[in-house]
Amino acid sequence: MTNGTTPAGWYQDPTGQGDARYWNGVSWTQSVDQSGVRVNVPIDPTQAQVPPVPGTQMQLPAPAPAPTNQTVVQTSSKSPIAAIVGGIVVLVVLVFVVVLISSGSDSSDESPTPGTDSPPATQPAAPATDAPADG
Repeated sequence: MTNGTTPAGWYQDPTGQGDARYWNGVSWTQSVDQSGVRVNVPIDPTQAQVPPVPGTQMQLPAPAPAPTNQTVVQTSSKSPIAAIVGGIVVLVVLVFVVVLISSGSDSSDESPTPGTDSPPATQPAAPATDAPADG
């Protein structure tokens, strides 16, 4: 058969690197079957276009499509802005709790009774004076 007329499929690996190699109808691929395990083994470019020998086709399932060179960008579901906002909310709540607790502890027995602005007044005793002398 001539190049391009051999149907795609698994054929005996002409390089001997595996039991079978996949021919895509135009050239050999890197897909090699080694005892039922599929591996990628590069082929010499000078041999890539040489068609399979007639009668060497093997009954193996078609290879999985070759992976494309895609860059996978992993994104986080949380953005940095969400983390900052969350941190600010937590900080505000903590400040509120601290203020609430400290304002509750200021009302001790030492503070004046509500409605009075100063502590109870005590009158100092008047100094003892002698009666004025007549004279």
